[in-house]
Amino acid sequence: MRRVLTSLTVLSLCLALLASCNQDPEYEQLNLESDCFDVEIAPEGSVGDDDDSAGDDDDSAAEDAGAEDLELSLVARPGLFADDSLGTAYLSPASGPAGTRFFFTVVVADNGLESGNPTSIVDRVAVKVDNGALTVNEFDMEPSPADESRWTLTIAAGGDPVTASREDRLCIAVYAEIE
Repeated sequence: MRRVLTSLTVLSLCLALLASCNQDPEYEQLNLESDCFDVEIAPEGSVGDDDDSAGDDDDSAAEDAGAEDLELSLVARPGLFADDSLGTAYLSPASGPAGTRFFFTVVVADNGLESGNPTSIVDRVAVKVDNGALTVNEFDMEPSPADESRWTLTIAAGGDPVTASREDRLCIAVYAEIE
């Protein structure tokens, strides 16, 4: 009887350890959920088009609209760090037709502190894409092997290049693993 009890105890412990090893890590979002870019996805030539209402047929606004880069200050949730600045996100280009490849860069702030420094706490950075009718997708950014504060991702806007315009909401999520 004692041998059976010991075997059951060992088996239970092994199953508990196995179950805890196979779980994906859990993450807590460190920044505000409102840290987002709003990007216009429109047919070629219509992004920023001035519709020639002045009759000058000058489409320079359309040419320049997609060429700009966007910058966004990432704000830490209150009370997590000594400073509310978590870092900066960049997006290039600012708009374009379906099929456009958008390049994201996130640079996490280094506050110089040994404890409570965002660069040492951040374990994962992702882009959450909400384009209305489709489901929200989350894409993990890649950490730079040379710079622990830099994360990058390139994604392409989906859809048909000749369909009507839409506005996609691209939100940056900065995470720390919950231990």
